[in-house]
Amino acid sequence: MSDQPERCELREQLRALIAEFGRQDHGEIDDDTLISSALLESTTLLNVALWVEEHIDAAVEVTSFDLASEWETVARILDFVEKHRRRDDALPPSRA
Repeated sequence: MSDQPERCELREQLRALIAEFGRQDHGEIDDDTLISSALLESTTLLNVALWVEEHIDAAVEVTSFDLASEWETVARILDFVEKHRRRDDALPPSRA
């Protein structure tokens, strides 16, 4: 079994990060918080990108995908992490 945090733990970490670096007047951050609401300013976005890189164990080139679409909500950022996370068990078994 993987020692990587489960989605709910990742969700709480991401929410805390956005709350710490994001605009303070936004209110509660939940999975459907829209990033396009200007909650993520450049500094916050940089911190989110670093957080994502840490959790997928790879560099993120934010110009290589549609950031507004892929990271529109907290839930979509979590989906991105799950989709791009490197795992030893992610490879399909070889067929002989």
